[in-house]
Amino acid sequence: MSETKAYPKTRVWPTAAVLLVLMATPLAAMDCPEPQRTLQRLTPTLARAVNPNPDEMDITLPMPCGARLVLRHVCVAAQGFFGDLRFDLGCSDCGREGLGFMEGRRKASISGPFTIEDLPEQWQLGLYKAARDGDGTCPDPNQTEQTGFYYFIAKYEISNLQWDVVMDAACPDTAAGLTAADPRPKTDISWFEAVTFTMRYTEWLLENAPAALPHFASGRFGYIRLPTEAEWEYAARGGHMVTVQQLNREEFFPLGNRSFTDFAVFTDPMAAKQPERLAWIGSRCANPLGLYDTAGNAAEILLDPFRFSLGFRLHGATGGFIAKGGSYRKRLAEIMPGRREEIPFFLDNGAYRATDLGFRVVLSAIVTARNRFDMLDQEWRAKAPKMGQDEDATPGSALQTAPMANPSSLAEATALATIQSALFTAESMINYTRRRQVMVFELERIQLLARKSLPEPILVSIQSDVDRAAGEVQQVDAAISRFGDLYLDRLSQGLTVPEAQMNAQLLRMEQELSLEEGFNESQRSRLELFMRFKEHLDMMRSDPKKLTRALVLEDIIP
Repeated sequence: MSETKAYPKTRVWPTAAVLLVLMATPLAAMDCPEPQRTLQRLTPTLARAVNPNPDEMDITLPMPCGARLVLRHVCVAAQGFFGDLRFDLGCSDCGREGLGFMEGRRKASISGPFTIEDLPEQWQLGLYKAARDGDGTCPDPNQTEQTGFYYFIAKYEISNLQWDVVMDAACPDTAAGLTAADPRPKTDISWFEAVTFTMRYTEWLLENAPAALPHFASGRFGYIRLPTEAEWEYAARGGHMVTVQQLNREEFFPLGNRSFTDFAVFTDPMAAKQPERLAWIGSRCANPLGLYDTAGNAAEILLDPFRFSLGFRLHGATGGFIAKGGSYRKRLAEIMPGRREEIPFFLDNGAYRATDLGFRVVLSAIVTARNRFDMLDQEWRAKAPKMGQDEDATPGSALQTAPMANPSSLAEATALATIQSALFTAESMINYTRRRQVMVFELERIQLLARKSLPEPILVSIQSDVDRAAGEVQQVDAAISRFGDLYLDRLSQGLTVPEAQMNAQLLRMEQELSLEEGFNESQRSRLELFMRFKEHLDMMRSDPKKLTRALVLEDIIP
């Protein structure tokens, strides 16, 4: 990223998507800390080090020395245990244009290990209340069409005080007062130390407050761990309090009428004063889920190892660990939820640590609890396609015998790569078209302003915005055309593969996508694009001149 580039291209003005959801922006997204007097900031309390912005939907777990861990629920609506939500991870532009292998958009799946019945009674009461008040896309627990599956994520980054009471058994001297460092995020720790914290804290809970944890039969309890990339990014983007369309379209969650600086501690080249150190936890506004500091302040350690992002999948090489969210030292493009950094586990002097790298945790659990086996077995039998097996086939045999897209020859590998690249290209055309719709909406709005009777300096400024917006629409149009040509090139490449090998990979890919659709009926986009690709390949085989870029765009773009 160049040092002068601070804002993603698509954020020159508020997008139409943001404009359209202002009235529906969740209340939590507008919750901001009240300004504190200087004296109060210099004398932190225990509450400010663990939950400076309490809310009735907070879920808390005890910690040593009277501290607390505050969690927020994250809900995924799904049709049964094998259902989940597919959404796009990554960014279209997070300051590294042309380096899509870092965080290029790709499909991910998210769900949670808990149903509402698995949770402590007090938690259930809160979730039922949230459902009555309107809990985003989380289904009402009383409905039968979909089930809400939950995980719980820390409301704040782990503070120095929380770290000390768990790792050092060091209770603060509340009589003498806390230090100014206690409410700041804990940083300068390694991935291994963050994992150790989750282990020690879970063990403390199991020994001292087991009833506070959700639990299943046979001694299976919920536990604390680092979040996965999908869990972290889904929650950071707003989770169930925003729509799937917003998740897939926006680089950030809806801001309402506020600016990025209201939500994040980061280096803003336009600011009169840059942050010199970490802020106290919860010093900015909350995101739609009620989470604080998911952008800026301290970057956050994740459970996942880093792998290249290659279209619809992750590359096979496994590298360092992932850090997300950026820190107070980073610029705007670097704190977007979709951006990720690969961090080495070790340097030449030992495990990697950084003074602006911290973490938050999630509460999770196993998904194969013994008291669920009968339900899992029934759902598997109902949903797993038979694919030619006998009716008495055992659960799982469909997956074991279905031919997967695993090429064994160069021709098959070329066929598979061609299909995957074509699908990625088709989805890119759709994504760019959605961006174009937003940009055209904004262009038309600015053009209306330009027609009003306003002072000359303002009209000159508006006209400059009109020109810039029109130029960006032209850039997107050019990108869509390039992807259309690339799609046609992939079809031509498909004709160079022997038809038998290409058909074998087409069949295998269709089986994979059909199997995936069977477990998530609301997510059909990839299968639909795949079927379009098959039709276009047949057309090109029969009459290559008939298939034009205009026809491709008309078929693919909704």
